Amino acid sequence: MSACVNESLGVLVVGGGPCGSFSALAAARRGAKVSVIEEHSEIGRPSHCAGHVSIHGLKTLGLEIPSDIIENRISVASFHSPSGKRLRIECEKPVTYVIDRLLFDQYLAELAEDAGVSYLKGTGADSFWIEGNLVRGVFARGEKRLRMECKVVIDAEGVGASLLRKARLALPHNDMMVIGAQGDCSKVSNVESDSVEIYLGSNYAPGFFAWIIPRQNGSAKVGLAANRGNPKLLLERFATRHPIASKKISGPLSDVTFHPIPLGGPQSRTHSDGLIIVGDAASQVKPTTGGGIVFGLTCSRIAGTTAAEGVYQGDCSSRFLSRYEASWRGTLGREFSIGRFTRKMLSCLSDRAVDRIFSIAKELQVEGSVDYLSEIDFEERILQHCLRKPNVALAFVCSLFSCMLS
Repeated sequence: MSACVNESLGVLVVGGGPCGSFSALAAARRGAKVSVIEEHSEIGRPSHCAGHVSIHGLKTLGLEIPSDIIENRISVASFHSPSGKRLRIECEKPVTYVIDRLLFDQYLAELAEDAGVSYLKGTGADSFWIEGNLVRGVFARGEKRLRMECKVVIDAEGVGASLLRKARLALPHNDMMVIGAQGDCSKVSNVESDSVEIYLGSNYAPGFFAWIIPRQNGSAKVGLAANRGNPKLLLERFATRHPIASKKISGPLSDVTFHPIPLGGPQSRTHSDGLIIVGDAASQVKPTTGGGIVFGLTCSRIAGTTAAEGVYQGDCSSRFLSRYEASWRGTLGREFSIGRFTRKMLSCLSDRAVDRIFSIAKELQVEGSVDYLSEIDFEERILQHCLRKPNVALAFVCSLFSCMLS
């Protein structure tokens, strides 16, 4: 084994995805010496995400992303029930971007590098370097085997969480795990250019939903997630046999990828002595939609800030790093709790119950133009807005009773 490298390294980030790079950026901007190790040779590959992210969420993070990363701007959502009923919700202006995830990941890495962060690509972390209860760094492999020492490790390795597994630390929740599958369609037809389409039904996406997300050039991202069944076969069935969606999808899907998505909400503990866990590795994923960008980056900024403060003050104990957990739970804890409860309810609904909810919503004229979805990441705020509208509140109550009777 080689001698230790980066002996004066303050923060070591494992994983060069969005959460890893954003954590590194936050730490570097506060004066810490930061390095990121990424097992793949190129940032952003492979990509596992639909890249559908709220505009308001990015702005709250201080991110004004370049126009070449933006593939589309979405202001309409069309929901399709298992039997083919449709609800169309339209906003006055775009509320989400469709982004190129490869370019987005690389953009965040460039921001971090500009702030002084160094990247070691093609370098994978084998295990934590632990002495007593203190994480002192990682053992890594690349062109040579390394022992990398630091004051704080930020684990942003993703849902696989191999380091946590080997160290027998808290793992991402798997009680509500779904497997996502997504491919590219070169051309779609009869899809509004500024609309994302959501399809519900146990025959195609049991326990979750399927989607068509168009780009401005006429192509689209087509995918689904499910809590049972073979995701590859389910995606093929959706693209070729769904009575509505299959007529919009031209030709076979290309570049199909698969990825587990933890929907159970954050694990009970996301820090230890010398260690912070962030992003998918910490299950900091929106339980209702599986979105991990805005919530993950929100936690990442807190992670990087806390790590840098710990290095500066010479205290990287679990007690000090608990500030990270207290901060992100104070910011997003209620959202995760509401999301987990909502996801549990949605996952238990039969196709018949979903169709009944669509019928009630249409009868009470819930669909149409709305003006309160700009903060789409924060469901508590959306629920508050919705329940102030009599027809939406009535639809909500009727749907609850309807589901109880199903």
